[in-house]
Amino acid sequence: MSRLFRCMLAAAVLAAVPTCASSAIQVVDSKAFAGRRSPPAVFLSGELSDATVSQLRALSATGRLDGAIVYLDSAGGEPQAGMALGDIIRDRGMNTAVGRHQEGIAQPAIGRCMSACVLAYAGGTFRFIDPSSQLGIHRFYRETPTAADLDVAQLMSAAITSYLIRMGIDPELFARMVTVERKSMELLSHSDAIRLRLVNNGVLPAEWAIEGRQGSVYLAGRQVSANGTGKLIMSCTGGRSVRLSAMYDGGDNNSEIARRTAHYSLRINDRFLPIASVTKPATVSGQYVLASFQPDMNMLWDLSAAEQIGFGFHTGDRETFYGFLVAVDGQQDLIRSWITHCTEV
Repeated sequence: MSRLFRCMLAAAVLAAVPTCASSAIQVVDSKAFAGRRSPPAVFLSGELSDATVSQLRALSATGRLDGAIVYLDSAGGEPQAGMALGDIIRDRGMNTAVGRHQEGIAQPAIGRCMSACVLAYAGGTFRFIDPSSQLGIHRFYRETPTAADLDVAQLMSAAITSYLIRMGIDPELFARMVTVERKSMELLSHSDAIRLRLVNNGVLPAEWAIEGRQGSVYLAGRQVSANGTGKLIMSCTGGRSVRLSAMYDGGDNNSEIARRTAHYSLRINDRFLPIASVTKPATVSGQYVLASFQPDMNMLWDLSAAEQIGFGFHTGDRETFYGFLVAVDGQQDLIRSWITHCTEV
């Protein structure tokens, strides 16, 4: 089938590039550290098309690219190809960033991700942006208008909106796209990209909920980041108090964290509050390192007003620690109510 949509360049943004270049995918292996090798870096540039999709699908089929960062530097291409690339990226647990490869230099150069490239970028689990790199959006259209344009536009609108929602992006992004004039390009500010959840810089939204398991009810807060997953569980004790359990998924470091931990801290925003004693020292439990303690009344007060709550597993030298923060994200009232429930039962 002939290409339905063509990539479109804004002269003000890419004046030196009159047309889209054919795509290229380059895989750069990482160096081994302490006997372990990280996933390779993937550099995808040029026009996005069905051929680009086929190439990335073939490269990722072996699992070699699982967890890799895909650096994008593209003026766009077919929106269907952008979404298909995003699906592959998400299915293989890959992350995305905007940048281009520099021979002999580890740090990627700044890049531009325009038009359909933004759809591919949305597929990353973690989506990073360099302060100098650019994201550009516009409405998609046919080069040659036809009588069926309205029907096609409606179908494409539904497809893109559904895709963005599935990727965890605010559908307002598509509403922004369609307001851009034909043959124009809007550079999306990084603050807007973060607000629309297009950019997350390695941190997914926090989740807070009252949960139950095996007859016990507790308040749980969880946040996934590129550095691991942190989870807090607040449960009521029999003595009108709260037991706080910290669970951290440090991946391959779990056993080392449990072995090296000598001290603990409750993290409230940017503060580290020393914990005098724990009811359960650091232990590997399933995929997590687990530790528990009973906060005193001052800590409970800090917990009820915090914007971020976390935990620190500190080594013996006190200079090195492992840990996490969970954003409260407007759930202070839930946390405060739960603490009140536990302390007044």
